[in-house]
Amino acid sequence: MFQLDTGSQGGEGPWVAWSARGTLDGTVPAKSFFMREGSTKTQIDAFAKGVVLDIHALKTGWQRSDGTPGQAPEWRWNPSPAQMMASPGDDWKKGFSVRCALGGGQTAVWEQSGAAVWDALVGLVPALQQAPDSTSLPLVRLTSTKVQQFKKGSTITPVLEVVKWVPRPDCLKEGIAAGFAAEPAPAPAPKAAPQPAPAPQPVMEDDLEF
Repeated sequence: MFQLDTGSQGGEGPWVAWSARGTLDGTVPAKSFFMREGSTKTQIDAFAKGVVLDIHALKTGWQRSDGTPGQAPEWRWNPSPAQMMASPGDDWKKGFSVRCALGGGQTAVWEQSGAAVWDALVGLVPALQQAPDSTSLPLVRLTSTKVQQFKKGSTITPVLEVVKWVPRPDCLKEGIAAGFAAEPAPAPAPKAAPQPAPAPQPVMEDDLEF
């Protein structure tokens, strides 16, 4: 059964993320998901249609970032999603990293921290615990949003639902399962060297024609 310690007691890109307020430059509107490749951010509607989350490779932990552009955030990963470590400090936020299949063979990593996305993940847990087997993956869809009020400020949380359980898509497979050999293929056997043609027999004078 899928388990997640929410911590109440105590990839390679491209990347996708949730934007509660939208970006300052207006390229990503509020209450939407976007894809980031390098410095380029583009709004996507994949979550409205449904994405497959590789929950078997999900990582949870704590993230800290000073907001410096181009500076990667610092992560402290939990031993497993079912075991949440204590917060390293006041400036750390709960977060996660999970690979997604966006459709059309495209993948991205959703790696983000903060109250909005953490609450979205926690909201999925009851459905994730209903997995039909240990190999199927959830097809998850954005259904709505909700506003969360805090003592200081507020945020907008994406509301996600598990539409159905599906076999692992090819784009989320690795190694042999994806059709790649785990070890180099053996070299083809060398072809036998051609046998030399037999030496011509000497022509006898009796065979000569006049």
